[in-house]
Amino acid sequence: MLTNLGQLFRHDLSEFYQHVPNHDGTFNDRAVDLFLAGADPESRGWLITAASRTAGFVLTSGDPGGGRTISAFFVVRGLRRTGVGRIAALQAIRMVPGRWRIGFQRYNPGVEQFWSTVATELVGDLWEIHDAPAPATRPPDTFITFDLVRAPWPGNRS
Repeated sequence: MLTNLGQLFRHDLSEFYQHVPNHDGTFNDRAVDLFLAGADPESRGWLITAASRTAGFVLTSGDPGGGRTISAFFVVRGLRRTGVGRIAALQAIRMVPGRWRIGFQRYNPGVEQFWSTVATELVGDLWEIHDAPAPATRPPDTFITFDLVRAPWPGNRS
């Protein structure tokens, strides 16, 4: 199931990265492939469900600078902007308090607002955003970082 959802994820990104499918019609999906191979013992993955249907996935891993990162996040198009993704992101992050660094690309419509909303719900205004140097082979990444001291469930923020 994760492999199939990963293909939808990569297809969505192909517009921005100018990727084309392999000769067999599939896309390479490094994040899913590494997760399924068990390459990072700190990686975790969850399927997102809504109304008992598959809605997407979240992959997290250790961040090279310490803490955690979301290595892949995908919600099927039919459920975007419904709150399903926000709830999934909040639940995944709350499972592992500590330092988080989440990368995204600003050319992706709505993504900066999405992660800013998630970070604000988790830690108020105690988050930072910054652009990374642009690699020669792909669009630049933007990162939102914050420290989740403890799992602040609604009504439990200190």
